[in-house]
Amino acid sequence: MAKILIALFALSLILGQTNADIQCSDVISKVSSCEGYLLGKVAAPSPNCCFGLQDLAKVADDSQPDRQTICQCFKAAMQTFPVDFQKAKQLPQICHFKSTIPIEPNVDCSK
Repeated sequence: MAKILIALFALSLILGQTNADIQCSDVISKVSSCEGYLLGKVAAPSPNCCFGLQDLAKVADDSQPDRQTICQCFKAAMQTFPVDFQKAKQLPQICHFKSTIPIEPNVDCSK
């Protein structure tokens, strides 16, 4: 897990600053507890994973720049790690939140 967190931190540095209030490092801290589920190591997401995703969904709903930053962070992580997309697509239903960001590897984050 430490390697993944280091890689995600590096991604946050690469993506740099945006006009958003949220930064990639904030996104990483909110979703780090989802790692086991997204990599297929555990059968269900943890409560902390769901709480973090619910928080991010609220932030994404409130601000287009924040939504774009969250999207870019997710997209970079999904392209870097062997994320199980079928599991990722189930998270909104399992964790009871509405996602305004499509869960796709090649999503257009400019929208």
